[in-house]
Amino acid sequence: MSTIKKFIDYIFGKRSEVNDLDLKDAVLAKTVLDIHRKRTHKEIVSVPLYALQQVHELNRDNAQEVIAKRAEALSEHRDEILAAGGLTQDTLNQYLPSVSAIKVVRENKNTYIAYEGNGRLAAMQRVFEAADGITVEVEQYHFNNPSKIIRRLNRVRRLNGLID
Repeated sequence: MSTIKKFIDYIFGKRSEVNDLDLKDAVLAKTVLDIHRKRTHKEIVSVPLYALQQVHELNRDNAQEVIAKRAEALSEHRDEILAAGGLTQDTLNQYLPSVSAIKVVRENKNTYIAYEGNGRLAAMQRVFEAADGITVEVEQYHFNNPSKIIRRLNRVRRLNGLID
């Protein structure tokens, strides 16, 4: 029952974004479908916070409000997170509850593109600096040939003005 309530709360929170949907959202939706269709497997991995790249902008009013609240919640536990060296899935859910894990595709040796959990990622990057060296447990998706998925994720990033 708790999972259903979380999902309903998630959908309810996204309702104001429906009118803002455009091409970049459609490309992202298609890419996410392909990620789930074409994956060979997924695993939980711990990666450096600043190796995680957002897939889309977070410029809608409600997104900024949620990020600010999440950053505030994390700030209250900053010292204990630093002492632990990072956030596990359990501690992430304790401080920043969500219906899903932060989901990523590895772009290269040093970079992961987060296609789910961009708001949580932004909140963490407001609270912690690269020099803090914290890690975050994420759900990494694997493919036989990831190049097409990576190309599509980067297309979404380009449409959002995150890369040239």
